[in-house]
Amino acid sequence: MQTKEVYDKGFKIFRGGTNRRELSWSEDKCVGCGICSDICPVDAINMGPLGAIAKNNVCAPKMDVDGGVCVLCGMCACACPFEALSLQINDKSIKEIPHYPKILRGINLNQNSCVLCKQCEIICPQEAINVDRELPERKHLVLGEINIDKDTCVLCGICADYCPADAIELIPNETNSLNLKPFADIVVDTNTCVYCKVCEISCPHDAIEVICYKCPLAKRIEKPKLYGSIKGETNIDKESCVTCGWCENICPTDAIEVEKPFEGELLIDDDACNACGACIEICPCNALVFPKPDEPAQKVPKIAVNPEVCVLCGACAHACPIDAIKVRRVNINMTPIKVTAWQKAFKKLLADN
Repeated sequence: MQTKEVYDKGFKIFRGGTNRRELSWSEDKCVGCGICSDICPVDAINMGPLGAIAKNNVCAPKMDVDGGVCVLCGMCACACPFEALSLQINDKSIKEIPHYPKILRGINLNQNSCVLCKQCEIICPQEAINVDRELPERKHLVLGEINIDKDTCVLCGICADYCPADAIELIPNETNSLNLKPFADIVVDTNTCVYCKVCEISCPHDAIEVICYKCPLAKRIEKPKLYGSIKGETNIDKESCVTCGWCENICPTDAIEVEKPFEGELLIDDDACNACGACIEICPCNALVFPKPDEPAQKVPKIAVNPEVCVLCGACAHACPIDAIKVRRVNINMTPIKVTAWQKAFKKLLADN
């Protein structure tokens, strides 16, 4: 007898006996791609109202499994490209059992080539990348002195207005009839000042003197020397990564390689599309956008996709309320399938099937 247990952001379906099986689903990992529903041999999986969910119009799970119909075969868990579904047999994941097929996807980082620029961390749609870098102390890059002659300074604030580093501050005074001056003093934050001399040049009363011992004006800092002083590491959370390829495409040193699960194309019927935006909201890769015209009156598609960062998961197609999006997969990157029934099931995910 099978039992289904529903909990916050997930569920489990398990069956006891000598061949114990447990299917679990994590809503946090699920993107609503619908591959599990497409491949299920007994039609036990139903997708939720994905378009409404993506646009926060309803609060509901992206998918559900009928525990009374599911046979716990594990086909959905093998096909899920985001590991939102997992099947264990006698407490062992089928991903560790050799004869079960596995979809191949992944991401590799060459730490030696990485320059810790943080671009991948900034653009990752799943916030799966963290760049932890230690910059050299500022004193190794700039060194100088700044002196303000308080007797000559009239506290006009021109230097503060011009300072590109906002390093100069005028200290307000508590003005009254016995203390008429609006400012009590002027101070310079030497931790922020870059000794650029803008304040010295702009001071109309020649009250400021800046001496730059080591700064961009005195000597150009060579990049190799600077990068040699930067230490750190880039870390990728492979559990959260959807292998979209954003990081690979923008990495300036080609330090990242991404293997995607599918090959093919995404087809959008622009005439049928009503630009509701459900596909954009649900896409785990931020691959879909409302394109903007480059010039007035230019006609552009209602929705555009960048194939370089699309994984062809199909979440957009399932979320589209008018079936204006089709996913045409021509290949699945996976280990060999030995069982004929499973071969036929996985072929349903490809084009013309």
